[in-house]
Amino acid sequence: MNKTADQPASAQVESQRRREKIRHALTEHESALVRYARHFVKDLELARDVVQDTFLKLCRQDLIPGDGEEHDGDRLAAWLYRVCRNRAIDVSRKEGRMKSATPASLETTQDTGTTPGDSAVHKETVQRVARQVSELPERQQEILKLKFEGGLTYAEIADVTGLTSTNVGFILHTAISKLRSRAREL
Repeated sequence: MNKTADQPASAQVESQRRREKIRHALTEHESALVRYARHFVKDLELARDVVQDTFLKLCRQDLIPGDGEEHDGDRLAAWLYRVCRNRAIDVSRKEGRMKSATPASLETTQDTGTTPGDSAVHKETVQRVARQVSELPERQQEILKLKFEGGLTYAEIADVTGLTSTNVGFILHTAISKLRSRAREL
């Protein structure tokens, strides 16, 4: 017998709503989570596996984090990053791959220049910035990624990393100051 036909209509509607929220979260966060996981595991396929595990855990949850709250998308994003981070650290320890990312591995943008010269300048700039970021301490790199790639707030970053919001702000300020100082030296 058809399982869906056995469910009451309200359960079917709730199940459909849940699937849509998960699809939306996947569409909205998958790429950024892969980049974030890659920060830890340094391998694209492993990063994709980590993100897949993250979304499988979301599917297994009784409730979607933040459900019914005003800013449910914010809570969900923080939850996804926290689960992804924990899984990536576990995988990285297992694989013994806690080495620094190379500037080439950090380049994730697509060329948007209209001419080959514009594309070359854009690519060189991205590589220079990626190289500068890769020279920062791991904690600063992680917080920069969560803030600027993940779009998380200080409170959400604190939730993901286990730091205080004040500490997140200090680390972020220090990282940006270092990058600015290095840029002036060039």
